[in-house]
Amino acid sequence: MDGFEVNAYVIHAPEGDIIVDAGGEPERILASTHHPVAAILITHGHTDHISALDTMRERTGAPVYMHPKDAESAGVRGYEPLRDAEDMALAGQRLYVIHTPGHSPGSVTFVVGKDQIVGDLVLPGSVGRTDIPGASWEQIEIFLRRVMRYWEDETRLYTGHGPVLFAVEELRTNPYLPPVIP
Repeated sequence: MDGFEVNAYVIHAPEGDIIVDAGGEPERILASTHHPVAAILITHGHTDHISALDTMRERTGAPVYMHPKDAESAGVRGYEPLRDAEDMALAGQRLYVIHTPGHSPGSVTFVVGKDQIVGDLVLPGSVGRTDIPGASWEQIEIFLRRVMRYWEDETRLYTGHGPVLFAVEELRTNPYLPPVIP
């Protein structure tokens, strides 16, 4: 998006594709789909994650799922609200939603099997910015601990920026992750 790298993901679910985040390059995102798009999920409402949302919605006709705190502040209308601890089934795919404020008030993490789509909660060797309006270091630390409880040796973290990470490696090397409390 305008020279700024931002990730979007396509989940190839049994009954259709699910797009996660729509920050830019809608043609490239749509070229990665194999089936009709059943839903568009948004990890958080920062511009770099939603700038192509209107185009994606027009092109696919798919419903948008987003946390109300970020949808309202980003001016997104006509969305399905995500709730904390929501167990969803979309296009035959089970997803678990964890509200993870800290980077933004409406940030969410999607647990898909053993993996997590974390948006900007965790970044390579870092975490999402907490020096911007609506962000909070105290909250990001609390909710990092919450998602870390789900991490296993095989867990992959699909981040909003940068490569896919292995949770076990981030636990060893990321100085911003809080210590795991048993």
